[in-house]
Amino acid sequence: MSERYCPGCGAKIQSVHPDQFGYVPEHLLEQDAIICQRCFRITHYGRPELGAVKAHEALQAIEDGLAWASGVVVIVDVLDFDAGLPQEFVSLLRGRNMVLAVNKVDLLPAQTPLEEVQIWVRRRLKEYALPKVEVCLVSAVNGYGFPKLADAVEGLGQRVLFVGVTNVGKSSVLERLLTMRIGGGKRRGIKPTVSPYPGTTVSVSQWQCPGATFADSPGFVPVGRISDLVSTEQAVKIIPHRSLSSHLYPVQTGDLVLIEGLCAVECLQTGPEGLLLGFTGSGVRWQKSTRKHLEKWLNKERSAFDQWEARQMKLRAGQDLVISGLGWVSARKADFQLLLHIPAGVKHFIRPNLIGPKK
Repeated sequence: MSERYCPGCGAKIQSVHPDQFGYVPEHLLEQDAIICQRCFRITHYGRPELGAVKAHEALQAIEDGLAWASGVVVIVDVLDFDAGLPQEFVSLLRGRNMVLAVNKVDLLPAQTPLEEVQIWVRRRLKEYALPKVEVCLVSAVNGYGFPKLADAVEGLGQRVLFVGVTNVGKSSVLERLLTMRIGGGKRRGIKPTVSPYPGTTVSVSQWQCPGATFADSPGFVPVGRISDLVSTEQAVKIIPHRSLSSHLYPVQTGDLVLIEGLCAVECLQTGPEGLLLGFTGSGVRWQKSTRKHLEKWLNKERSAFDQWEARQMKLRAGQDLVISGLGWVSARKADFQLLLHIPAGVKHFIRPNLIGPKK
């Protein structure tokens, strides 16, 4: 019997080991269209059994997919843009025929002009030495930007690989394209498994489309993203999934803005009109407090982290301080000297502000 693979997650179908990827009860193997037990339970019951694919296995599958592909669609989350382009991932992509799909633009504030976001993305790509990549702003939820993305994908050749770090909506983007003309029209039956849990896609799975083959790959597992260091339940809570919210605070020396149990930004010095604007697109929120309550907030509700780091930095007006996998604060009206209290190993970025007037 020829080998079969789960079209939902790409795992090799097997009926021997229920505790491994690709398991299907033996009595179901005779069916023409099957998905593995894990994908079935994720889709129907929201149960992320067996956990995520291991980082080294995901990387090997991506490298194999890149060797096969004539072109690549790279998906990033607009609310966690920098975490979506870690250096080691970008190094795999340079020089390839590539389109960048910037997903989740539906979560941006309605008053944010997407033309400004497009310019912002192109400027960020120059920082990553990817200046000539075609950019498509999209929403896998409401379909914004997909006609343009479909046109761009048609220029990638006959073997198109979809890649991205975990939880950027990669499988959701592919699923929507499969319902369009480029993917063969409205499809019934088995689709890529879409879930809020990190590492759902196990290996490369292929979809035959008119004139091309699309392939979904496992998510690249980045280093230093806070959402990858907490429990699965907490990760679902803090991964961007809802409209971006903001909280504006006047901040002076000794003040904190924080997300309890996850990070705190302490003001060491600023001007008299200094403001910090905290953004999240998840189920957590920024709050304001003072230095004397720092330890209480960092250990709130038995924090998942027992080792913390304090990093001093300057944040200029019009810049964002991004905590990888969580959210960011934006400096307004004044420059700040800050002390960032963050779990050990979590990355941060300083960038031009995404939301608000651009310089």
